[in-house]
Amino acid sequence: SLSVHCFSTFQVANPLCVTMTASRSRRQVYVLCLIGSVSCAAAETPLGPLPRTADGPVLQEPTVPEHYAWLRDYQQVPFKDFSIESAPKMTRFTNLDDVTFKQLVRDGQPFVVDDCTKGFDETSIDTLQCQDFAKKWPTGNMRAEYTPGQYHIYMKDPDWYSNIKPQKKHKEHMAGDRKISGPYIWHVKDEEPLKTKREVQQHWRTPYFLKPSIANRMEANESFEFWFALPGGGTFSHADAYCETTISLQFRGTKRWRVQALPPVKHFLNATSFGDEQIYDHKEHVPWQPETEFLVKPGQCFVFPTGYVHETYVNSTDEGASMDCYTASTFQFNHPRQVNLYRSYLSSLSMSHYGMGEPCLQNMASYATLLTRIDYRKEPDPSQVELNAQRVIAQVEGPDGDGELTNEEIFNHFCADAKTKKRVLKAGGFRYSWHNLLSSEQKEQLEKEALEVWAEDALQYHDVNKDRKITLQELTSSFLQWHVVMWRFAKLKNIGKKKKSPAKWLDEVIAHEESVLRKFYCSDAQNCPPADDLVAHGAQLKKKGKGAISRVMGKIKSMYEERDGEDEELTMVDRTTGSADKKKVSQLKSEL
Repeated sequence: SLSVHCFSTFQVANPLCVTMTASRSRRQVYVLCLIGSVSCAAAETPLGPLPRTADGPVLQEPTVPEHYAWLRDYQQVPFKDFSIESAPKMTRFTNLDDVTFKQLVRDGQPFVVDDCTKGFDETSIDTLQCQDFAKKWPTGNMRAEYTPGQYHIYMKDPDWYSNIKPQKKHKEHMAGDRKISGPYIWHVKDEEPLKTKREVQQHWRTPYFLKPSIANRMEANESFEFWFALPGGGTFSHADAYCETTISLQFRGTKRWRVQALPPVKHFLNATSFGDEQIYDHKEHVPWQPETEFLVKPGQCFVFPTGYVHETYVNSTDEGASMDCYTASTFQFNHPRQVNLYRSYLSSLSMSHYGMGEPCLQNMASYATLLTRIDYRKEPDPSQVELNAQRVIAQVEGPDGDGELTNEEIFNHFCADAKTKKRVLKAGGFRYSWHNLLSSEQKEQLEKEALEVWAEDALQYHDVNKDRKITLQELTSSFLQWHVVMWRFAKLKNIGKKKKSPAKWLDEVIAHEESVLRKFYCSDAQNCPPADDLVAHGAQLKKKGKGAISRVMGKIKSMYEERDGEDEELTMVDRTTGSADKKKVSQLKSEL
């Protein structure tokens, strides 16, 4: 069959078509068309990460151009040299088909859908202006970003959609020397009465490319939140805490985006959550080096993976801009999972808020382990890991196998009988919060979909050379990578549990991290730049003194420690007056 794949807005003098072959479920011929400034229909199978071998050190990660198709020829430039004219163009789609959509998500590729609201009717949420929201839901309680205490405001107050209130600026933000106004965020999904949420859902419409999946329809309908901004509004650079792919759907007005793929994190002394503004001024171990800048207009949406750092700006001079209040919605979906992204960047993700504070890695465990038990207290032995991989392959494929696992074999082994299906559904996290809202028939549909998604996700997680089979070498590499990452984190937490001076803590962390890098990151343990960087970084901290070490130790511990809750401070908002007060959990308990 013939499939045409077009990436839009490539700047080339003449159309260029390159023919190539690929082996998937059947032989196909693909024609890649690079056509200047054309928005193209999606292909059956998109370009994604380059195939990799499984014979290298397990903690090494692909470069940005190797993983992200739209950045294949990208060369990173310092922030001062960033130019939108010479920056690569964000991939854009219209008429996005289901096969292409699923592969883009599994690969963790960012992209814009230009016809995101296709099929929406005259009563859908995108037709409402800010004042319409205020009239329909006057008691809606929003948070004002970048204000002192991030104060709350009721939707009935016309101030939020009438008066521009510049709050702060940063020279590395798109706005430059101009202060930006923080957006107003309405967390309908989890901060409003159920009655309000159900009323809003009457106007909610799911983008067409999510509709084939019952899980995606339900999750989008249950997870949305709204963002409102006046001209001059925006957000500073940050990486969201979501473990799933996120969609930002623009209803009214035009929003400008700058983005940067998750920067590599090679050791725990550089662990970070990439919160608001943290990457500016090179305050982190890496600087803010956005790859591109692009517009998302009304009816369009930006779909981006976990870890993508981004900032936004509502510029009144942009095409299609106005002085009106702008509306947008952010939401997530469940199927499929970003398995190729997590497999590629598991090490970096484990040393960020995704691995240290959020349950993102736990959500990948069933794929990474194929439901095998691993003792993370022990340092992984590569030879034992290989024996475990051999055992798993033999169990899954049976006595007549060829030593390689296929989608069919994975599905038949894990998803065919009642006992193993139940285990997959539980371990895979498919019992979603909205599960009880489904009818019996819908629950059956969800189960069937979830099992099919799990089998394909499991295959792709381990199939790094993309030949639709999992070899012993690939499975061994994946198992070893997962074991190293989990054991490494467990060791860090164990070091932190013991009472010791900051200097002693630092020495033990450096010793362990250096050993991990030389064994599992570098091909040559004696020539290992990341390990040398770690040691040099530790020496700098020691030179700065106890205070510098304590700050790093406190930052790292705060990213993973579970508080008992007694000292947690909550903001209590009076629903009548809108006034806010901060109280500790212990105070609230004493008042009961």
